[in-house]
Amino acid sequence: MGVVVRNLYNVNGRWKYRKVIPVTLRPHVPGNLTEFVRWLGSGPQNSAEIAARYSAAAKECEGLLEVAKKRSLGSYDELSAEVIAHIIGTERSNLLWEDDEDRFDQEGDILFEHVRQQIASSGVSAIVNDDPDRRWNNRQETLEAYLSNLRHDYARGTVDAFHLGELADVCASHGLLVDPRSLSFRRLGKAYLGMMIEVTEARLQRQTGVVVPTPEPPMVATVQQTISGDLTLRELAEKKLAMKNKSEATTQATETALRLFESVYGTRAMATITRREVADWIFLLQKKPANPDKEHRALGLREMVDAYETRKDVQRLTGKSVNGHVSHLNSIWAWARQRGFVDRSLDNPFGEQRVDERLPEANEGFTPTQLQALFNLPVFTKGERPKGGRGEAAFWLPLLLLTYGTRPEEMCQLLVSDIAYDEEEALWYLRITDEGLHPVKGARHIKADGNALIRRNLPITQKLIELGFIDYVNQLRRAGELALFPLLTTKGKLGYLHSSFATWWGKYAREHKAIPESGNKPLRGFRDTWTTAASRSGLNEEEREWIQGHYIGKGKTSNRNYGIRDFGKKVEQINFRGLDLSKLRSPTQCLEKNASVDFRSVPRPTCLISSKR
Repeated sequence: MGVVVRNLYNVNGRWKYRKVIPVTLRPHVPGNLTEFVRWLGSGPQNSAEIAARYSAAAKECEGLLEVAKKRSLGSYDELSAEVIAHIIGTERSNLLWEDDEDRFDQEGDILFEHVRQQIASSGVSAIVNDDPDRRWNNRQETLEAYLSNLRHDYARGTVDAFHLGELADVCASHGLLVDPRSLSFRRLGKAYLGMMIEVTEARLQRQTGVVVPTPEPPMVATVQQTISGDLTLRELAEKKLAMKNKSEATTQATETALRLFESVYGTRAMATITRREVADWIFLLQKKPANPDKEHRALGLREMVDAYETRKDVQRLTGKSVNGHVSHLNSIWAWARQRGFVDRSLDNPFGEQRVDERLPEANEGFTPTQLQALFNLPVFTKGERPKGGRGEAAFWLPLLLLTYGTRPEEMCQLLVSDIAYDEEEALWYLRITDEGLHPVKGARHIKADGNALIRRNLPITQKLIELGFIDYVNQLRRAGELALFPLLTTKGKLGYLHSSFATWWGKYAREHKAIPESGNKPLRGFRDTWTTAASRSGLNEEEREWIQGHYIGKGKTSNRNYGIRDFGKKVEQINFRGLDLSKLRSPTQCLEKNASVDFRSVPRPTCLISSKR
């Protein structure tokens, strides 16, 4: 016996659909079943018959588990007029289709004749009905009696216990758990009784030779799709991103997750997506190469996995990356349900679908030896200014990142106006914010754009002042510059200022043997280094997270409105073990020595707005 596809097994030539029922749901499944089993028959796995039976069994199992989950939560489905119409339309089509099949099914006559012959050969005396219309007459009598009972109940406005139980089973087949005492269920019962009368009358018409076509089932694939409409996952993603004004990075990550999902299943209406499909998609994600070759990057997910199927040397997506993709689509579904675009009773197929993640190794950033080697580089000690270092950014950016532990882009997008003097506190500070336009980048962004709690003022440390940081800022003001680092340019789809600088910095640091060829994050490594040093210097987690700009969600702390007078001054307490900055050569001294250096004479990057005031 071997597994062929998910939940499909071949046992001695016969196919079996088998799925284990979660322990928590078993008490809510009739008979307290431990597993759901359906035998599908024999034949080639890819035959239309086996595929159809597999699909029917999977759908039945999903409906059973969906109802069990709702029972465990005590959550009933509300039957809207649209849902009732869908159920009635589906059942009308099913019942008339079954009648058509049964009417032309000769198995009953064959069985009757076989039994008659057995009785005749045995010598037993028996009365045999040789009427050639026997089957027609039996059906006629049954239908007439049944129609009479239905009309009796309809006239008196009652639905008997048998039909109520049958109706509950019909709802369960659609994955719905209904409250039999609810008004909507009574309305469904009335509509069901009326539909049964119409179907029985149609069957009696067929008895007289009238051709009554079987109506097509409703075009909508499922009741869930009726509930939520035809809004696609992508459409709701666009609504969510627009309404919540997410950052470009979040938008790009969401787009990547959508692209990977749509490459497998196409553009799908929300409610047609099943949990099994998501599970299969996750299985493909786990096999996706982390860094595919350039010629393969445009392939769909399934095609890319097939292309690398035999490549044992290729690293696959980590559990963290897989969970990241799932998380973006999970958040779309949760948001859509919260906003009413998807019925709240529906199961989120992306929920509870995380895969195991390898625990991250402790990352303390640069070692003391590496950190010292970085600040012994010629850009700090000899006044060297390579072209890739973008002028004074080569000196100040690493120092600022080390001092405050911020994200690289937060420092790269600083404006001259972000550096100011606080008269009340008698200190210089820099402002981390998403407000204002950068002359090259345009709109600025920080984590959780628009959240005033992430905008923060950080004091300029005494060490930075001694090195001439305020003098540098004043020189920029005199030159009429808007950007703190006017030579930085954007790079990549996201238009980050730090991207091209980071590439140069990593290459420059490695060429000078300050850090290894691999294993470090040359620019962002300052953030890890700062976190380690701040913790060892006594700053608690709340203080560190405020300075670094981590968003504190609701309920995490009761005191969230922090500013310059609170934790900013803590940066002066941070000690970087073994670091000696006494050899640093002040950029102001370098500029005084080489008076020909003038910001206005340096080639400018293409600007979005004027650099002159």
